[in-house]
Amino acid sequence: MSYQDRKNEFNRMLEYLAESLDISESHFKEAEERYQAVGKWLERDGSIIEKYNPAIYTQGSFRLGTVIKPITDEEKYDIDLVCELNLTKKQVSQKQLKDLVGVEIQSYARANNMKNPAKEARRCWTLKYADGTQFHMDILPCIPESDAFKLMLQSWGIPGSMSDHAIAITDNTLPNYGYLDEDWLRSNPKGYAEWFKERMEIQFEVRRMILAESISAKAEDVPDYKVKTTLQRAVQILKRHRDIMFEKDPDDKPISMIITTLAAHAYNNEADLYDSLDSIIKCMPNYILTQNGSPWIPNPVNPDENFADKWEENPKKELNFRKWLVQVEVDLISALNKMGIHKVADRLKPAFGDRAVNEAMKRMGDDFRSKRESDLLKMSAGTGILGETGSTPVKKHTFYGK
Repeated sequence: MSYQDRKNEFNRMLEYLAESLDISESHFKEAEERYQAVGKWLERDGSIIEKYNPAIYTQGSFRLGTVIKPITDEEKYDIDLVCELNLTKKQVSQKQLKDLVGVEIQSYARANNMKNPAKEARRCWTLKYADGTQFHMDILPCIPESDAFKLMLQSWGIPGSMSDHAIAITDNTLPNYGYLDEDWLRSNPKGYAEWFKERMEIQFEVRRMILAESISAKAEDVPDYKVKTTLQRAVQILKRHRDIMFEKDPDDKPISMIITTLAAHAYNNEADLYDSLDSIIKCMPNYILTQNGSPWIPNPVNPDENFADKWEENPKKELNFRKWLVQVEVDLISALNKMGIHKVADRLKPAFGDRAVNEAMKRMGDDFRSKRESDLLKMSAGTGILGETGSTPVKKHTFYGK
């Protein structure tokens, strides 16, 4: 079997592995319904914040399309939401904003007879659903950032389509909590998502068109969340490898925001998933900067924010990131060099978990069986690799000798 044949087969395996990490359609719909229900509660007649036009939207992996299943059924999805009120810093303090949203989140929990009351965290409010529901929600109160700050971002080269979404968020651990303008932290989940999508724009349009053709629909009618680029798939695979490697050391594992940001910087819109991963892993360190002697990974939509700000105070975090980057490359290359898809799977299991790899193998088998029954499965001459581009058709199983 040639290197290219092994690589093609391995690439298919990685695609199935990434698919196995996806949130299920039913879980996605359930999460969507729950956060929309929270939004309707906040803007209902009688809500104390209804007059401030509350807007609820997702941030993080749900918004980026990089969410992955928990390793076990006992773990839960984290759904990160933003609750944005149409207020200014002159009208409300951080504490007042946090309390306003908290009153309504707590009343939502009571009105829906939730077993666990809403709890205040450092920056957000957390809703924990019943044991049968495999997720909980973190709801971050915020207000729009000032026009002056947005203009400053634009002067730094951040386009208005991204900078205009900047928000000011609460943090109850800061000194002078809520009283000074400089006490407010800043974020921009919508702007970041726009930047992330821009980084994969070519592959996004290609894959959306392919998906549209497969279901006889117009490309513009395909929802964004249905489209998965090789960047999104690569981030999913990298996050699962990280979770397995640091399962016993979760506090110091590389954070998802750093992985996602560096991966998006290193991505070159490769169509092949293995090529994407290879390029990303090799080029990630090129985007770790140094500023005043400290490691610096700037937020691409707010260069003044450093995603690696914890690395200086806790050097173990940077060390773990670099160790992980070496290990994920070793694991992928060693799996690629295995002969036979079952040996590849056995090599991937320690790095990505038995559950995900077994599900990927099942998906791969089901897909081959479906193609065979449709006369679409072929075998490459001389290699035995199965796919849709081989020269020898693979006959259907008839089970009665014909």
